[in-house]
Amino acid sequence: MHNKIAHTAEHAFIGSLQKLIGETLNVRKVEHRDVDNSAFIRIPYLDLELVNKAQMEVNHLIKTGRKIESHQFESLNDAKKSFPYLRAHEDQIKKNSNSIRVIEIEEHDVAACAREHTHNLSDCDFFLVKNVSKNGNEYEITFVVEQQARELAMALSSKLLNIYNEIGANFNTVENTIKKLQRENEVSSKKLKKLIEEKLGNIRSYRHPHSKITIVQGIFCGLIDSEIRSFAGRKIAEKNTVVIIANINEQQHSTLASFVFARNESLGNIDCNKIFRDVCGNDCKGGGNSSFVSGVIESGKTESIINNIVRIINDNNSVF
Repeated sequence: MHNKIAHTAEHAFIGSLQKLIGETLNVRKVEHRDVDNSAFIRIPYLDLELVNKAQMEVNHLIKTGRKIESHQFESLNDAKKSFPYLRAHEDQIKKNSNSIRVIEIEEHDVAACAREHTHNLSDCDFFLVKNVSKNGNEYEITFVVEQQARELAMALSSKLLNIYNEIGANFNTVENTIKKLQRENEVSSKKLKKLIEEKLGNIRSYRHPHSKITIVQGIFCGLIDSEIRSFAGRKIAEKNTVVIIANINEQQHSTLASFVFARNESLGNIDCNKIFRDVCGNDCKGGGNSSFVSGVIESGKTESIINNIVRIINDNNSVF
């Protein structure tokens, strides 16, 4: 019974979206699960504002109790003669059936569909979109109906009240407050990245007297790991350069440090992945390839691990 109701609500929702967008939508498939449901729609762009408007219209239609009728046709062409704007998964219809069943929501939507539906939209009780995600040119819209929708509404209300409390906002100000926080975060992130670039740029290079290799090494605390990886990628563009950097996690009680070990392509005799594994053993997680490795090590062992890697590099690349 639940799937019948959820599928009927899906028809109403897609019908509302179509009206707002002004074109027939391609619904690739619809999934019904115990906890929620999903409609997969192929469309280049879907505005969340349109999703909200469609959701509001569906609940209005549920409240007014739109009738639902089923029509049977011998072919898709016959169905289209009666309903020119029919929504249909034509390839699927041609594979599975010679006859066509069309579901019509009174003055709202018509779609070819073989599944069961309710006789009135009011049976859906309440419709609520749970999530919208995009993968390529396809959107997955997850939704719930009936009691599940009411329970989700209560859960969303609880989460929203918690957000109000955390950011110092209310129902009227929450969106502007979040936008302001986002802007401030973007400014702070840019400043932080610049400071990190300067800090990493000040690392002193080291070259063993009997080696052709320049080693850039350092131990830091609380930097952004992605910025360290980017720095390492830029630095190893320099010939005969090796980069070894540890970044200790700032979080309280953390005993971990991220680790990057990389080398210039000219240093083919240095296998970063093998050396990293040999030196760290079971004290590390991560990996990569012979020229670039990233992972996690115990923060208390960062200095000894770096020193051992440097020793191995210098021992194997000495020039006398």
